[in-house]
Amino acid sequence: MDDFYLKQYLYIDLFLREGLLADASKEEVSSVLTAIKKYVSPETPLSVEIEKPGKQNYLIRIVDFQKDGDELLVAFTNWSVKKQAFEKDIKMENDCYTRWYFLNGDKMTYRKDMSTENDYAGMSQIDLANAYLYDELTENDDQIKPTIEAALNDENVTLPDMAMGHILMLMYHMFQKDQESVNKDVATLNDLFDTHSSESSLRGLKGAFEVTKFQMDLMK
Repeated sequence: MDDFYLKQYLYIDLFLREGLLADASKEEVSSVLTAIKKYVSPETPLSVEIEKPGKQNYLIRIVDFQKDGDELLVAFTNWSVKKQAFEKDIKMENDCYTRWYFLNGDKMTYRKDMSTENDYAGMSQIDLANAYLYDELTENDDQIKPTIEAALNDENVTLPDMAMGHILMLMYHMFQKDQESVNKDVATLNDLFDTHSSESSLRGLKGAFEVTKFQMDLMK
């Protein structure tokens, strides 16, 4: 799978969501993701245990398997969403926080990002570009950049949509491994957020930008 998808999905899903390990360093995240990419195969599941001093350790089990003609990567954890805690004896196949991804060539797609799960006809240009970037289809990848540009060039574009559009463009250039364009996108976004630092509608997007920069460092 392309490193872009591995680090976009698994960093957020296995470290940030539910506050699982949000304070993990770049080196700690990278070591886990590198092990997943290096060792996981249909014949070899991987179990990772992360020490949490004074608390129950964090367990992750990664499995690659075939189902109904599809190849799936599943991440099981010992995090109980109901109890909001790591559990020692949880049944990781049934009762835990779990994420499912479809593998198609070098693409990795979260189950809810599959094209069959979304109505593209009813999406805004920003949402459509995001759908193109993360779905399982390769034939719409060449529409990602033009769709973002169309959104940014709309005279009625809102400030939040402008910020989101530039974040998506940064992600697209990360996906393309175009470092020169990545550097320009980061400069553009830094300027945008500095210029509108008091704008409350951008707070969540500023956080998304910081997460994207962390992911960008993981890919170096």
